[in-house]
Amino acid sequence: MQFEISPIDKAPITDDELVGLLSLVYVDGGFTPPDLARTLFTPSTVRKRGILFTARNTQNDSLAGMIIVVPPTSNARVIAKNNECEMHLLGVKPEFRSFGVGRLLVEEILMFSKENNWPKMILWTQENMFAAQRLYESCGFVRKGGMSRNDIDFFIYERVST
Repeated sequence: MQFEISPIDKAPITDDELVGLLSLVYVDGGFTPPDLARTLFTPSTVRKRGILFTARNTQNDSLAGMIIVVPPTSNARVIAKNNECEMHLLGVKPEFRSFGVGRLLVEEILMFSKENNWPKMILWTQENMFAAQRLYESCGFVRKGGMSRNDIDFFIYERVST
């Protein structure tokens, strides 16, 4: 199976696809309560965070995953400072998780952040998202502490551009 990773200006994502993916990954996955998801995952709120990148199956153009890079100019940044960016809402549909889609998405936005001269990328992940933590660490992210947000505990990771 092959996937194309693109910013949404080149490969648009519909509101239904966006909400469906985030609900499937975060709500159905047990990471985000449905009432909180109704607020956090409204399409306009998600789209305002930053630059969305999608992964689509090249055989049938179906959405496989998404990720957001939150630039230094975005009010959606939570931890990043000055010229740093953040990674938000990595999500891959379960049927595509064994094909490296998450890694492709992470690598794409790392390259994008480097091209934009953002020296550091920050992310946070829930303490029970073990597969995500393994992926981030294998991509060079280092755990730098923790925080609590919306009554959920998170590990904070960062990666300095090389």
